[in-house]
Amino acid sequence: MKKKEKIIGSIAILCISIVFIIIGYVLSTPKQNATTSDYKDVFVDTDKTSQTNNAGEGNTSLPKKVENSNAKTEDSIIKVDIKGAVKSPGVYEIKNGSRVTDLIKLAGGGAKDADLDATNLSKKLKDEDCIVISKKGEGNKAQMPNGSVSNSGTPNSSVSSSDNKAEDVIVNINTASKEELMTLTGIGESKANVIIEYREQNGGFKSVDELTKVGGIGEKTLSKFVDKIDIK
Repeated sequence: MKKKEKIIGSIAILCISIVFIIIGYVLSTPKQNATTSDYKDVFVDTDKTSQTNNAGEGNTSLPKKVENSNAKTEDSIIKVDIKGAVKSPGVYEIKNGSRVTDLIKLAGGGAKDADLDATNLSKKLKDEDCIVISKKGEGNKAQMPNGSVSNSGTPNSSVSSSDNKAEDVIVNINTASKEELMTLTGIGESKANVIIEYREQNGGFKSVDELTKVGGIGEKTLSKFVDKIDIK
């Protein structure tokens, strides 16, 4: 009887040991391998991070905005001389394309005796221009292309050779002021205005003969002063 109890006890102990072994094995076994779906989000996040990093690296290689190196003509600086009836005559630096009125303001404004009515205040300035502001009673002083001044009492009056030989002056029809154009035979104020309007709309005259395209100027009128004008 005792032998039988010993056998049963041994079996019980063996079963209990097996149970503990199984429990220990289960607890010590690592979790089941993750499936592909479990890593799906990880791969997506990794791709997004990679794209973000690549975008960041791409941004560093993007060229910075380059300013246009070709500055507009109006932004360039020119030097212009102004003389006569202004408060501070002299040579001034001013933006290319500025008007005579801008230069007068830069020179402190006209003097008390300045005859601004005899000056083309809207004329555009160019480098090395010399602007002379006449005094009241001196008459119009038309600015010539070569820098000389015509002291004519009226725009249409002729100038004798004893004055400054204005008849030898060649008028540049691409840059001449209204007063200069009016010194040409047959050109009055209205035609001078039309000439200026035409050259501004068409970017200047390409030849002297192009003047015939201006309203009111035909070949007959042009022949009266063709030897007194130029486009250079």
